[in-house]
Amino acid sequence: MKFIRIVRIMGALAFCALFCSVATGATAAPPSQAESLLLAAGFKIVVASTDEQLQQIPTLPAGQVTVVSQTGKNYFVYPDLANNRIYVGTAKEYSAYQKLRAQNNLPNPNPEGSYMQQDAAMQKADARDASVPFYLWPDFNGLGW
Repeated sequence: MKFIRIVRIMGALAFCALFCSVATGATAAPPSQAESLLLAAGFKIVVASTDEQLQQIPTLPAGQVTVVSQTGKNYFVYPDLANNRIYVGTAKEYSAYQKLRAQNNLPNPNPEGSYMQQDAAMQKADARDASVPFYLWPDFNGLGW
């Protein structure tokens, strides 16, 4: 009888451990330093809600702000592949992000620098940008700027 009781208690503990590990695994990863600075600068988070959007996020350079055009305006986009979302800002937010990076003694990235360094890289980026349709995302103008 004691053996059955011990097995039940161990089973309950195993179930609790499994439940807790699944619950903690489903939470979003904590933001990186760059993502925290982006939020502090006023960037908005746009979560991918369609399969096309989910497929598009990995095409953006990881850990780098990229300039994209939508509806004739330039936006600055930072992908967060782990959480299936992007951070979107205008030139005003990007300028604030650059200032925050300087205040934290981080190098000041140039989102267009990789396009200008080498002709081959420039052509590859142009082909990528032409193949990435940002019409799949909602209009970034509706984010409250």
